[in-house]
Amino acid sequence: MRVVRTVSFVTIFCLCVGLLAGQDKAGAGKSKGMLPANWNKLGLTDDQKAKVYDIQAKYRGKIDDLKKQIADLQEKEQKEALGVLTDAQKTRLKEILANKAGVGVDKK
Repeated sequence: MRVVRTVSFVTIFCLCVGLLAGQDKAGAGKSKGMLPANWNKLGLTDDQKAKVYDIQAKYRGKIDDLKKQIADLQEKEQKEALGVLTDAQKTRLKEILANKAGVGVDKK
């Protein structure tokens, strides 16, 4: 059961970090985004930049919704897959993951 909680925590943590990284820090009412890599070298006008930012804003919510759906599906998949394991296998998996993370397991 602790393996399921650990996997769930990691999944939720990754989702939160991804959502925080994509947050817009611009002031309210003004569409601000981030130009794609190397686009700042193209000499875009302020109007072009604004249009790119508007396009990004138009899709940002849809993409965030899909990312959440993917994270939810991955969590369900992980829970189902863990359900296939025996108690002994779950315990062994927990040991392997703890050992890999260097948490609470004496290395011999």
